[in-house]
Amino acid sequence: MALLLVPMLAGQGSLVWAADASTLSLPPLLEELRRASPELLAARKRWDAAQLRARQATGLPAPRIGVKFEELPKGTFKVNQATIMYQLIQSLPFPGKLSAKKAVVAKEAQLAAVDLKRMEWDLASQLKTAYYELYMVDRELEIQQELIAWLRQAVAGAQAGYATATTSQASVLQAQSELLEASSALTTLEHRREAMAAHLNHLLNRTTHAPVGRPGPLELVPLTYTIEELVLVAEQQQPELLAAQYSVERADATVRLSKRELLPDLETMAELRDPAMGPIGPWDLTLALTLPFWFWTKARYGVQVAVYDAESARAAQQAVRNAVLKGIHEHWHEAQGAYTTAALTRDGLLPLEQQAVASALTAYQTRRSGFAELTEVLGRWSRRKMEYYRQLVMLEQHVIMLEEAVGIPLRAAHGATEGDVS
Repeated sequence: MALLLVPMLAGQGSLVWAADASTLSLPPLLEELRRASPELLAARKRWDAAQLRARQATGLPAPRIGVKFEELPKGTFKVNQATIMYQLIQSLPFPGKLSAKKAVVAKEAQLAAVDLKRMEWDLASQLKTAYYELYMVDRELEIQQELIAWLRQAVAGAQAGYATATTSQASVLQAQSELLEASSALTTLEHRREAMAAHLNHLLNRTTHAPVGRPGPLELVPLTYTIEELVLVAEQQQPELLAAQYSVERADATVRLSKRELLPDLETMAELRDPAMGPIGPWDLTLALTLPFWFWTKARYGVQVAVYDAESARAAQQAVRNAVLKGIHEHWHEAQGAYTTAALTRDGLLPLEQQAVASALTAYQTRRSGFAELTEVLGRWSRRKMEYYRQLVMLEQHVIMLEEAVGIPLRAAHGATEGDVS
């Protein structure tokens, strides 16, 4: 029975991962994201609209044109017998009100610009995360294929031993079972990759099933920035901190505007009394003040609301700053730890595990050890290699979080280097 399983297992073992052969690189993907993302397009249009609103804020209120009929005959509505007066009315805000309104709207435009930058960073971080997750599953596929290659050799050795009566049927069945299980795991990984590729396509506004290539080799690069340097950069570049700063400035401008609302506006009205004499006829000029008479029940509370909003904005700014500093410290230390572990694994542990696999396979093929010892060594090798890639990706994920925390890119484009292990 054991020997009859061999053709089926050979077919399973020949399952090969067939992803798109093209190589993915982050810079072109990020550029495509900036061009294609509908979320970024919406944020850009909001910024454009906010800039135009800032220009609107400096305009005077719209003038009013009216017609006045005087001395209508008693008890009638004969306007043709009345004296007609044409009116032009213009309201003039108290000096300083328009500039205060402009300051408020200008800060809102700056907030829209920061929202665009924040959206860019958020989507870029999502894309980078999806890229590194795809990198990780591709490495898992490679390791699984290597494991299947080792197991094929083990199955071949078991079959040869069974043919010469030096290996038991149980050993052959165990080797074939391991190969079948590894082939099944490879199929599962292929489906995982398809799901991750669909997520990447979604971020890039592509069709869901568009082909996605393989991320290139990833270099193990230390993080050279100190915490102090990152904090200084964040103070100037971090979108959340900038948004909090502009919110405070907008709140202060709103306080100034609300106080100016207590001041009277001037209303002017020019009337042409005798249209028959043309534009050089007699004119009447009326000046009036708009008094905020109910200030103690309306405008005064508006000032108090604006003051409370400003105090709230300052407290929120401090909370954002604390969160940014916390994120910088946490992700910097996590990145350093991931780099140290990955370097140790790559330079010290993986070469030893590779030698152990070769030795165990030779011992198994020469009948000096059993299949259980071989599978234990193979499992330890695959786990060690996966741990290296896991730490490598973890390092880059913490770098992504640091980039969001400081507002500038911290990595150059990754190329094919010695960072990957064979």
